[in-house]
Amino acid sequence: MINSTLAFLIVAISLTTDQATQTIQDSINEVIVVLSDPELQGVANRSERYAKMRSISGRVMDWTKMAQRSLGVHWRSLKPVQRARFTKTFREILASHYLGQLDRFQGKEIVEHTGTEKSNNNYIVSMKLVTPSRAWVPFAFYLNPKGRVFDVSIEGVSISNHYRGTFGRMLANGSFENMMKKLERKLATQKRVEAISLKRAKQAAAKAQ
Repeated sequence: MINSTLAFLIVAISLTTDQATQTIQDSINEVIVVLSDPELQGVANRSERYAKMRSISGRVMDWTKMAQRSLGVHWRSLKPVQRARFTKTFREILASHYLGQLDRFQGKEIVEHTGTEKSNNNYIVSMKLVTPSRAWVPFAFYLNPKGRVFDVSIEGVSISNHYRGTFGRMLANGSFENMMKKLERKLATQKRVEAISLKRAKQAAAKAQ
């Protein structure tokens, strides 16, 4: 009886299809506002721009679940501290890659909602990005009943599945610790390059004034 009551309550508070769609549309609109803000444009303002986009994604993404799906069966053997370390690093890997991709938008692109479907207790919100040349890219967000995104697919390719293959090959040839050291070194290098790029951009902007 108790289990039945709990199941009913979980269903009762679950997301609806319309709410799932609105969650994604609201987040996308927030990102577009950031990218379109004249005061946030340019290399010199990149850090602030990225920080705002990170904040938006942080409200809707379930990073722990996404990290778990990306590591696959290897997740089970990790201790809590290892899981936390991997989740943090994985989040930074995605930010490093996809924030840069988003930053290339010209502000003339159009994002259209193409449908939302319920799959078991989860939701799939499908969208497409239409470029000024009328080319388009399909992508989809996978949400749990609480409205948190646990996976994203771009042109039919799941981000979790893509990284699961990469991490699986790394773990097949080495330990978890070795994999983490490689990932963390790569991130550290990327951050140094970004810092140098930002410093030069600010210096150039100061000279132009």
